Amino acid sequence: MEFYYFLPLGFFIGIISGFFGIGGGIILTPLLLILGFTPSIAIATSLMLTLGSTVSGTLSHLRLKNVVWRDSLVIGGVGIIGSTIATPLVLRLEEVNGAHLVISIVYIALLLYFANKFLRPKSTNGSQDGWRNRYVALAFTGLFAGFVSSLLGVSGGFIITPLLVGIVGYELKRAVGTSIASALLIVLSGLVNYTVASTDVDLLVGVMLIIGALLGAPIGAKQLGHFESPFVKKYLGIFYLTVATSVLFEVLGFNTASLIVLVTLSVVFLVTLLVYSRKRSTSS
Repeated sequence: MEFYYFLPLGFFIGIISGFFGIGGGIILTPLLLILGFTPSIAIATSLMLTLGSTVSGTLSHLRLKNVVWRDSLVIGGVGIIGSTIATPLVLRLEEVNGAHLVISIVYIALLLYFANKFLRPKSTNGSQDGWRNRYVALAFTGLFAGFVSSLLGVSGGFIITPLLVGIVGYELKRAVGTSIASALLIVLSGLVNYTVASTDVDLLVGVMLIIGALLGAPIGAKQLGHFESPFVKKYLGIFYLTVATSVLFEVLGFNTASLIVLVTLSVVFLVTLLVYSRKRSTSS
């Protein structure tokens, strides 16, 4: 792919990131693996995109008053530890040609788990599943999200958001805002770790992705206010399930089918936002 193709790609991923608070790497890393990037370069490039989208998304959700800063700092601070543990593990796995398979398996397992959490209403009830000690729950969330962030090249938001809802008891929109703010420290730590390890990242590709994400994330964050939480939960569950299917196709060698699933998912999501936005504008 020519580098300028990554600008609109970053824009579309930024919209998704701002809406769900998931950073964007959850789509980009599988896509880059499909396109033939090595795992470490795919992860580092995804972290570059994620840094741009999390900065923009955090600013947008701050204006919407969806961020609980105290909890974000706890999650992000502990998340640095998890990120630091994961980076050398990925590089070692890459040396023995096992990184691609391990990353894909972890992706599928986590996506299916959290898809189940959102598609089964009882399991997302914070009052039933919440932990007694709030700060232990936040620290666990940060450590787990930080490790997964540098393992998969994601912000950790797709883990933080459901955990804030499920074990801390957050309302979804505030969970999304706090999640994307928490990811700032986590993603920055992961990017620094891979840079120090001399990962050969194409900076121009990263810049194009970041610019696109900075433009797209505020649009997604603004659109979130047009939807009720139950609808967003269900859509997020379907989103996770579809990405897991795409990753599975890629592992099985069906790269074209995997790519079609990702593209279809993105187009359907963007069309849904456009239709609902127009309906809301017409009704108002």
